[in-house]
Amino acid sequence: MLKQYPRLQLLLWPVLVFFVAFVLMRAGFYAWFLEGALQQPLSVQVEAWFIGVRFDLRLALILVLPLVVISWLPGLIGLRGRFGRSLALVWVVLSSLYVVFTYIVDFAHYAYLDERVNVSVLRFLEDGTDSFQMVWESYPVIPLFLVLFALSYLFYRTARGAIQRFCQSEATGISWAGWVTGGVSAALVVFGLMGKVGSTIPLRWSDAYFANDMQVASLALNPVLFFFDTLSHQTKAYDEEILRQHYAEVARYLSVDEPSEQTLTFSRKREGRDWAGQRPNVIFIHVESMGANRLGVFGNETGATPNLDRLAREGVLFSNFMVPSSGTARTVFGLVTGIPDVSWGGTTASRNPLIVDQYTLVNAFEGYNRLYFIGGSAGWANIKGVLETNIDGLELWEEGDWQAPAVDVWGISDFNLFRESHQRLKKLPSDEPFVAFIQTAGNHRPFTIPDEDNGFVVDPADSEHVQKYGFLDVDQYNAVRLLDHNIGYYLDKLVAGSWYEDNTVFVFYGDHNDRSLRSVHMGYSDRLYLDKHHVPLIIYAPGLVKPQRLDAPASLVDVMPTVLGLVGLPYENRTMGRDLFREHERRYALTFGGDRTNHPLLGLLGPDFHFYMHHDASDPRLYPLDEELYFKDNRAEQYPAVVAERTDTLMGLYQAARYMLHHNRNEAHGAGRPASATP
Repeated sequence: MLKQYPRLQLLLWPVLVFFVAFVLMRAGFYAWFLEGALQQPLSVQVEAWFIGVRFDLRLALILVLPLVVISWLPGLIGLRGRFGRSLALVWVVLSSLYVVFTYIVDFAHYAYLDERVNVSVLRFLEDGTDSFQMVWESYPVIPLFLVLFALSYLFYRTARGAIQRFCQSEATGISWAGWVTGGVSAALVVFGLMGKVGSTIPLRWSDAYFANDMQVASLALNPVLFFFDTLSHQTKAYDEEILRQHYAEVARYLSVDEPSEQTLTFSRKREGRDWAGQRPNVIFIHVESMGANRLGVFGNETGATPNLDRLAREGVLFSNFMVPSSGTARTVFGLVTGIPDVSWGGTTASRNPLIVDQYTLVNAFEGYNRLYFIGGSAGWANIKGVLETNIDGLELWEEGDWQAPAVDVWGISDFNLFRESHQRLKKLPSDEPFVAFIQTAGNHRPFTIPDEDNGFVVDPADSEHVQKYGFLDVDQYNAVRLLDHNIGYYLDKLVAGSWYEDNTVFVFYGDHNDRSLRSVHMGYSDRLYLDKHHVPLIIYAPGLVKPQRLDAPASLVDVMPTVLGLVGLPYENRTMGRDLFREHERRYALTFGGDRTNHPLLGLLGPDFHFYMHHDASDPRLYPLDEELYFKDNRAEQYPAVVAERTDTLMGLYQAARYMLHHNRNEAHGAGRPASATP
């Protein structure tokens, strides 16, 4: 039957051979390294296998699809032409050699380091002679090369045979059965490349980390695809020499217990305190794209956020709270890990497979049920990998787990997200505390206003009026209003009267600001180009904390230690955050972003000055916060002592963050060694 469809035959037979070969190599990896070593139940191992074979199918399709593409080209450059046929065979030979070589290196790499091969292997090229000698003395190099050429030759013969059969076939018209067969085949190819059904997010390396177990992840990963993932998402390495120069200043700022320039430790332990009765529950509510300049408590007179304004008055408002860098993925990573995401070059820390395994203070919520709710796919930006790899015993709710239908690319509406999350929380044992995260998404383009019976009424506001207060248009204004409305609905209609109402700490934090119009109403953060960093942080816990406004600079990385201290839990902090309720001699908030040359621009907001410079400490700029026109006059020359002190602190915090990204691994997840750093 396949003879009637030569292109389908050209595709299927090589894909099948390649796929079977990759699955057999996966079986060999399992038998050699993991059989008998995995401590996970059979169901988890089966899921890892299922993820792995989907990666294998994707790789097989990637290798074969170029042949199909060439077959559609006309004349000499097509598969029936000499040049096109030669090009196809060269692709098969080179790609086969590369793929098999990567598998061989992967086996050796895992035997040596207990890690699937990744971009860090390139560091061995720096000492090429020594590395080659070590390989020659440690591994059966000649037999491995024979395996390399034998398998590559098998792939070559398979592809060449398929090409010859295609070239010998005759072009025929396409019948209705041909169209059906082609459609089904195209759908299967799309599934093979995506690795998922019913999701706009393809299968990613982070899906392999579903079990919070590095061996299970190793079973699920494909070495060829994983190497390219790590190659394309490298985080620029730390500079250990520069860090040592500034380490003493950073250790003083963070109050490190036992500073050591040799070990570069940042550890400090905080004791808990006794609690009468059950410790409070904690709910972190991720308020999407909500800049401080949207709220009435910061001077916005549109009335878009009555509920958040009320919470700010009745709770604790941190008026100078900054996220280190703009972006949802960066904020999730920073909140969970306590490390500012200082990745640059177009990527984020969450997307980097080399640093996905991180020690997190979320695990300091001992005895707490841990839940994370997101209305869409958690695979977006590989957030799922960050969450499931690091948070022990996490119950993750995402796309496919909800009863409500998706309303746009971000999944279900925030209204239904709050409603269904609340239904799950109500079912938790009332004698066990919980920590939950609810990640909203409605205040994000395309600014969808769902047709729901939630009491929200669109405001046909005057465009000039809302633009006066920084909104781009009425759609953006109503999206902010809708998010605020849903927050009010959650607290006033759902939480009110529930078992967890009176013993819960609610933490509302903006992840970043979206694009705003420049306005004279937004305070210093707008005129200092901090508007994307300046977001609200509100802790609402009636009876536990008294209403107050704290104006000292605060950072996203401070949130987790602050909440742990509030509920009286002990913890060991190894990263950046500090308890905002404790007295500190100095308070700063680090900001990180790119300038027009795509080089990092570092900022340090203090109680008196905003200081920023380039990543190499060049072009320092200092602006007093008590002056009105900041960018009219750089005061760096006027305050040289301040510039020197802030440069020392800022460079130290920046280098420490880069270092922490690679040296904050959770020992419970592996051998306890630092994550590999890329040169």
